[in-house]
Amino acid sequence: MPLFVCIAALVTAATFGSRPTVSLYAIEIGMSPAEIGVLVALFSLFPLFLTVPAGNFMDRHGTRQVLYLSLVITAIGLTLPWMISGRFMLYASQMLVGCGLTFHMLAAQKTAGDHPDPMVRERRIAVFSQGAALGSFAGPFYTGFVGQHLGFDWAMLLVAPLLLIGLLVMPFVRTSAPNPAVAQAPRQRMSATRVLGYHPYMARAFLISSLVLLGKDFYVAYFPVFADVRGISPAWIGIIIGIHNGGGVIMRVFQIPLVRRFGKSPTIIGSILISGIFFVFLPFTEGLVALTLISLAMGLGLGLGQPLSISTTVNLSPPDKTGEVLGVRLTANRLTQFVMPIGFAAIVTVSGITGAFVFVGLAMSLGSLRLNIPDPKA
Repeated sequence: MPLFVCIAALVTAATFGSRPTVSLYAIEIGMSPAEIGVLVALFSLFPLFLTVPAGNFMDRHGTRQVLYLSLVITAIGLTLPWMISGRFMLYASQMLVGCGLTFHMLAAQKTAGDHPDPMVRERRIAVFSQGAALGSFAGPFYTGFVGQHLGFDWAMLLVAPLLLIGLLVMPFVRTSAPNPAVAQAPRQRMSATRVLGYHPYMARAFLISSLVLLGKDFYVAYFPVFADVRGISPAWIGIIIGIHNGGGVIMRVFQIPLVRRFGKSPTIIGSILISGIFFVFLPFTEGLVALTLISLAMGLGLGLGQPLSISTTVNLSPPDKTGEVLGVRLTANRLTQFVMPIGFAAIVTVSGITGAFVFVGLAMSLGSLRLNIPDPKA
């Protein structure tokens, strides 16, 4: 498990470190905020079609092959803007990195959740999520500094070696084993309706992760644009986003105690509701310190939603179908990440970045009120 967590930290350091850099690089080559919305949407294009087949594959054959593939695809995607500059390669890079990250997260979530005891699953997912949060905390500091001094294309290139380290460590990592019984069973067509029918609250579990990703993706894509207009340097933008992601590191330490004290659903609802409120306030905030503090507060809220969404989804899934269910969950996430940035582009064009922050905050706050999932022990 420790090596597995280290790989998760390396992958998220590379990918989440590169994402704010992508927005700043896009500004540098003359892309408008509306075009940045399209660029963010392309991050989720391939996963819309490939995630569920990948989940079915892992139910049958285990997760090792997909983990290897994800590291290679992500490393290639990160090097493309350095090899050839311009819009086309930036689009291609984001499609590849989005595909690689999604494959990795799907395989990692299945591996972490591969245990019959619910409390052990909860702990394993919490530990995996802590590693991923540490990576997303460290990555933007590094890329912000490198981007300011060497250029944004170099910042993306110089995080790619982290994926190569992951490839060297992979042979020593224990992953989910193939399931011969599932492998020999007849293949079924993908059906989101069938997956939602596995449990009456499955759709709400999917909604949790969609709302969290709505907030995280919008912040990572548009906070650099917002901060650039305010005259904040790329290095400071990286620091603020790193601190924002550090909120997830802090909250994952308190995840299990909070769930035991308040229950899973109240913890999830409260975290997303609070994050949404801070989204509304952020564009009206003045000063570097205030922006950093409110970004940290948003990160504290968003840091709880994702791991709790994963454990909730796994707990609601049939034991032999977790790959399929997690695949449909990630497909729903990527659909959100594909459609919403195009909507962001329209909102930014009409009302500016301030209006878009307010819209996202209200959507998260109102959506959080639909997330109650009764505790099965109740």
